[in-house]
Amino acid sequence: MRLSKGEAKFLRSLQQKKIRDREKKFVIEGWRALGEALHAAAAIEYVALSPGDLAEGWAELVQELQRLGVPVKETDDATLAKVTSTVQPQGVLALVAQRAFAPCDLLSERATLLVAADAVADPGNVGTLLRTCDWFGADGVLLGRGSAELYNEKVVRSSVGSLLHLPVAEDVDLAAALGEARRRGFMVVAASANAQQSYLTARYSTKNLLVLGSEAHGLSGEVRAAADVVVGIPRYGRVESLNVGVACGILLAHLRSRRPG
Repeated sequence: MRLSKGEAKFLRSLQQKKIRDREKKFVIEGWRALGEALHAAAAIEYVALSPGDLAEGWAELVQELQRLGVPVKETDDATLAKVTSTVQPQGVLALVAQRAFAPCDLLSERATLLVAADAVADPGNVGTLLRTCDWFGADGVLLGRGSAELYNEKVVRSSVGSLLHLPVAEDVDLAAALGEARRRGFMVVAASANAQQSYLTARYSTKNLLVLGSEAHGLSGEVRAAADVVVGIPRYGRVESLNVGVACGILLAHLRSRRPG
């Protein structure tokens, strides 16, 4: 089965946000990301690949896709280069249905650890944040208004499949969501570079919602005011700030390693 010209044109159109929003679909690129999509039971519409680029060890993945009834369509490197956003296509892509979550979906009784991003606009940072949250087993992520779009190509690529594992709510009114989280028993922990209290000495709850802002602008006043506690990461060197993904990893590692106080 070959990828048609019409299908190639449609895949290329998905580089535009307005088309992704309308169609509720997006493209993932690369064998590793495809493996993650399969592992996450993502709704894969079809896969397009260049047979000459079938990476060693991935033949079983193609067989599994075929066993599941996912159409696998052949194309060439030139076509892949036109429909993907990467400079060097990785030999395979998949058309996948988007998932939609509301804040109330994440604020469930089962959730004990959530992360919120306050206007983190850099797509690479959002993708890294998602990977970090996935690594530490967060129950979901709230992307506040002003944050990068979840299905932006750079977010998809830098998350390396984590957006397929995690429930993520987009365009969230964080002040309202944090208030609702507190009513549902979450302790709202805001991270700030100029906090008076270290994350090492703060007391936490059994249900925590960690809020982080962008490296450039930090937390908005409204979001900071909605927090139960504001914590910082002690600085020992001279750099002025931490990347939001790095800060997220430090704080989640601490929350995962400690017992509720």
